[in-house]
Amino acid sequence: MKQEMIEQVEKNVAAEILRSERADHPADFPALPEIPAGRYVDPEFFDLEQTHLWSKSWLFAGHVNELPGKGDFKLWRNAGAPIVIIRTQSGEIKGFFNTCRHRGGPLVREDHGTTKSLLCKYHCWNFDLDGKLLYVPDEHEFPGLDKSTHGLIAVRIELWGNWIFANLDPTAAPLSEFLGPLKEEMGDLGPERLQLVEKHSFDIACNWKVAVDAFQEVYHLKHIHPETVHQSLDHRGASMTLYPGGHSRMVVPHRKGSEPRTPQKSDGTIRVSAPEHHITSSTSRAYSTFPNIITPTAEFEWPSLIFWPTSIRTCRMDVWWWGQNDDCDPTTELWKTRLANFDTILGEDMENLGWVQESMETPGFTGIPLSYQERRIYNFHEAVDEMIGEDLIPQGLTVPKLLKPFTET
Repeated sequence: MKQEMIEQVEKNVAAEILRSERADHPADFPALPEIPAGRYVDPEFFDLEQTHLWSKSWLFAGHVNELPGKGDFKLWRNAGAPIVIIRTQSGEIKGFFNTCRHRGGPLVREDHGTTKSLLCKYHCWNFDLDGKLLYVPDEHEFPGLDKSTHGLIAVRIELWGNWIFANLDPTAAPLSEFLGPLKEEMGDLGPERLQLVEKHSFDIACNWKVAVDAFQEVYHLKHIHPETVHQSLDHRGASMTLYPGGHSRMVVPHRKGSEPRTPQKSDGTIRVSAPEHHITSSTSRAYSTFPNIITPTAEFEWPSLIFWPTSIRTCRMDVWWWGQNDDCDPTTELWKTRLANFDTILGEDMENLGWVQESMETPGFTGIPLSYQERRIYNFHEAVDEMIGEDLIPQGLTVPKLLKPFTET
């Protein structure tokens, strides 16, 4: 984060605390309309998300170190269709639908592995690692077959540092354009230096948006996390920045008197911090990357929470922990403590969210009135509508577009 931006964030935090003490609402910020209840429980809206949002968004698909060698692959299913993500002979990472061009047989049947070619086990059509059709058994039985036009159907793959992103839409804007200002700002955290430390998943009994909403505000801290996060963070000072496309940032100050965070390695040595580290040690900074990534950052190690719908009323949260090259062993005591403490906080959220979903499915739930503190949620929902297409959404389920004047580019 650049010094000019740090200074502005610090001013915003101070202003938010003062505003809270005065019990003021910003005069220039609109009262937000209610989020319609059906966005969380209506099967038609869920189907629209499946058809349009997940097939058009850039989605996190893994880390380059999962594919260290040529021919290493993983089978990725989070966008609905099964995708083979593979490192080619040239070292490039590519993606293909896991579908043979003959009669639709799968090319790989394992979640990960290494291969010299992509061979369909149904009739043994064989493709190279770039998707080119190499061999057809009894090719003479296919008069006029042009192998050059029957290569695998590619899926767009782009990298953000060491992170792999996939997009099923061949006409989508490049990843850098999709990310907008987020790419440069989070780029200061060095995604190209981050290594995967540990990954685990949780099943949550709620609609995926219920979960994403919960991690875009700190209004709930003193009620859901009274003995954990609330002890260290002052929600009154939450400074929020809205970006185009549903992305956003939130910076929350530590409470006065709370112990500052000291960057430390597993062997006990203290890391040398960048000059701007004071904002990292005195605040909690979190980013929302549309549509489904929440990243509460630190200077040297941090998690990404990634939410995937598994049904209209359930989702899965994948937690990927990132660390530096010289300190990414999850078996050390420091990492064990770090992971366990964070899972305790996540457990408090997950216990609450299942109850919320059950409550939302009753006639008593008619919509969500949002406060100024919850404006990131509204920004996110505007982007959901834009990705689906407002003309496709049933009447009464859209959210009015209000926040463009309040986004930063």
